[in-house]
Parts: sequence; structure tokens; C-alpha cells
Amino acid sequence: MADTARASTRDGDVIVAGFDEDGWSPQGPVTELSEHHAWDFLRRSSIGRLAVSVDNKPAIFPVDFYCDGKSILFRTSKGTKLSDLIANDAVAFEADEHTTRESVSVIVEGNAHIVTDEAETLRADKSSLPPWIPIAVPVYVRILPTAIHGRRFTRAIIKAHVD
Repeated sequence: MADTARASTRDGDVIVAGFDEDGWSPQGPVTELSEHHAWDFLRRSSIGRLAVSVDNKPAIFPVDFYCDGKSILFRTSKGTKLSDLIANDAVAFEADEHTTRESVSVIVEGNAHIVTDEAETLRADKSSLPPWIPIAVPVYVRILPTAIHGRRFTRAIIKAHVD
């Protein structure tokens, strides 16, 4: 029977390590990021994936984005992504990073809204959105979160004693 060990870190993250019957964890320890650390990760990132659903069919789009610590802003143009968001504003958003030492993934669930306020559009024009794909007439979309989850996967094979 599999077992799970949990421990909290000083800064609010939770370490979760799943072990099989022999105390073996092939993926190494998993750290559940605190909400603060998940937002901090997103503020340092610039490329993510937007997941939408239309007619019960999932679609995922890569997007460049800017995170202000409480929402996610990205730009798009007229097309599939925008049509899907108009049909159903419930979205998921994911950003990740991989190094030789660890992998981090943060998922945001929320609602996407087209930015129509002129003042907000002007702020979006001046934001730090990376110029991944040039867009002649951008449409700004803001994701307002309903939930945020982050995990750090340590790239180490560990052997632990589980009682």
C-alpha cells in the first residue's frame, strides 16, 4: 500500500512525498507551493498555456503573459482563442519551468475577460508583456483567478523509510 509523507516548510510551502510499499519514490519529493510562492513564480515567468473548452472539446494555446500578482494578462488577436473565450470564460492557465535540479508547475483556474476599459488597455499597452508574437491589433485578456496551485518536483530519486 502506498504512503504519503507531508511536512511544512518555514515559508509556508508543503512538502509531499509519495512512496510505494518499499519506500521508493521515483519522482522525488513534491513541494506544494504556497499561494504567495505560486504568484511569485508567475511574476518571473512569461510563457504559459491557456486551456479552454468549447462544445466539450479542450484546446490549449501557448501565450506570452504578464502577471501582476493577482491576475494574468495576455494579448491575442481575433481568432479561435478569442472566440472560445467569448463562448466560455472559464479557463485554466499553466506555466512551468524545468532545470536539471527541479521542475515547477503553477496552474491557475479562473475566468477570462476581454479588457475593454480604455484606461486598463493603456496600462496593458505599457505592461511588461513579452513580444513573443507581434500582433498588429492586440486584444487584451485578463484572467481573474478562482484558484491557484503550484508544485515543485525535485529531480532526485530518494529512498525513504515508511512505517
